[in-house]
Amino acid sequence: MPLRMAKDLAWQLVDGEGVIVDLERRLVIGLNPTASLIWSLLKDHDEAAIAAKVAARFDVAPEAAQTDVREFFEALKARGLAVES
Repeated sequence: MPLRMAKDLAWQLVDGEGVIVDLERRLVIGLNPTASLIWSLLKDHDEAAIAAKVAARFDVAPEAAQTDVREFFEALKARGLAVES
């Protein structure tokens, strides 16, 4: 199932790195460049498309990108920052 940002979150890029603000829990979470790319694509892309873009942007093997994206998705869900839609 596609993953989408949870409610009550705001985010933006600051100097090329993402910052997520969880308004409900009053948390600020910094994202590295890879996580920032994944997060920025979450709204309009599925896991496979995001992994392909990560592989191309960071010059990594498609399988490694797929694993990284899947692990990041699991972390987002575990922290309540993303939900399946």
